[in-house]
Formats: sequence, C-alpha cells, structure tokens
Amino acid sequence: MLSTAVKMIPKWQNPRGTFTLLLWSLLLITFPLMIWKALCVFTGSSHPIMVVISESMAPAFTRGDLIFLWNRQSWVHAGEIPVCWFPGKPLPMVHRAIKSVWLDGKEQFTLTKGDNNDGDDVPLYPPGQLMVGRDEVVGVVKGYLPYLGWLSIGLQENPLVTGSVIGGLLLLAAA
Repeated sequence: MLSTAVKMIPKWQNPRGTFTLLLWSLLLITFPLMIWKALCVFTGSSHPIMVVISESMAPAFTRGDLIFLWNRQSWVHAGEIPVCWFPGKPLPMVHRAIKSVWLDGKEQFTLTKGDNNDGDDVPLYPPGQLMVGRDEVVGVVKGYLPYLGWLSIGLQENPLVTGSVIGGLLLLAAA
C-alpha cells in the first residue's frame, strides 16, 4: 500500500524525483555546451558555426544559411571565404578573399569583398586599415546548410518566438 502511495506523488514532490529532474535539467544545459566546446577545439575556431544575416554574399550564401568554419589552416587563399571579426565590432563579416599578401613570409593580410557588393571591403574595415590580418580571421567557410539559421534569427529578432521556445522547453522538462 505504501508503494502505491509513493507512485501517486508527483515527481517534483518526491525527493528522488526532484533530484532526477534537476540532473536531467543540468544535463540539458551542459550537454550542448560540451558539444560546442568540442567543436571549437576540433575546428580551431572560437565560433565553428555561424548564421549568415545579410545578403552581401548572395548567391553563394543567403540570409539564414548556417555556415561551418575551419581555422586550422595557416593561410587564407584568394577565392576562399574567411569570416573576419574586428575588435570592438558586434558582428563578424563573411566575405570572399580577393587578394592575399605576406609580409616577410610570416604575416598575412587579406583583402575581402562581398560577392553581392560593388567594391572591396576597405570602407568596412576599422579606420586606417586596408586589409584583414590573419589574427582577425575566426575561420574559413568549409560548408553550409541553407535556411537552418532562420531559427536563430527568429529567436534574436522576435521576443514572442523566444518566449514560446523557452516556455515549451520548460514544459517539456517538467513533464
């Protein structure tokens, strides 16, 4: 009879059930972070996956495409698509390398241009800078999946979508 009474108590009121629920919640939070860190180590990039948020690289990439970066190569070659992130800028720039030069065979600088833009990116660089240094490249695009980034864009641009997703996850965790 006691075992029947214990089964009728909801999970969150039973100490063992509460502990199990907390462990699963912790796992739901930490597992994606561990996967992200493993991707960072494997690719050599602090941002191995990014979402394209503009049309400057159309037709190669369009808004909402998910891009995969690799940062284990020494040099960026003309024709490749580096992702550049300048200090103090809130967002990175995904544009094609149109020219690469080396100073003393050690330090590389790259000139970039969006496929859908008329001119090179010098006006987009920090003041006084004419090319992108290799240290400002967080990775080179090695692959992409079209449209999968729209979920991320929707979560960032629409608070109603964000609230709905968080609410759904909380309900799922409590079930």
